[in-house]
Amino acid sequence: MSISRTRFIVASSLGAGAALLLDRLVARAANADPGDLDTLNAAIELERAGIKAYDDAASTKLLSPKVLQVALLFRRDHQVHLAALSAAVQSGGGIVTDKTAHIDYPKLATEGDVLAFAQVVEEKAASTYLSVIPEFKDRELAQVAASIMGIETIHVGILANALNVFPPYPSGFVK
Repeated sequence: MSISRTRFIVASSLGAGAALLLDRLVARAANADPGDLDTLNAAIELERAGIKAYDDAASTKLLSPKVLQVALLFRRDHQVHLAALSAAVQSGGGIVTDKTAHIDYPKLATEGDVLAFAQVVEEKAASTYLSVIPEFKDRELAQVAASIMGIETIHVGILANALNVFPPYPSGFVK
């Protein structure tokens, strides 16, 4: 996917502010350390897993219209993250991975099962972003990862609310 196409997708999905953030990410990645590009590629694998999980959840036909609408919004967030991270890797001269992180699927028989699975996926995403932030040599790339982690934790909170799980992070920390 070309960077200009990615910018269009991000801008049309999330607005001009997100497109400016994408521009900053791509500019920083242009001279990124190879290790930072590897970390971005690991994040790409994770975002692909999130997209797949929401695609699979939507295909179960277990979700009520309102819950499906929210699931599709969460999937869109993962798609925008994927597009931005891919553009950054390309900008840095790296090759965007085609891999998808593995996620174990439980039996999905009810809407509650799907919501609980989505919460696990989002918790895994948030904790993974938290774990890679210190690995970045470029602190602005670390800030981008932290920004994405924030969205993943919002997803966790919304899913916890839907499941009547309070608090979403009982320890007060992303783990």
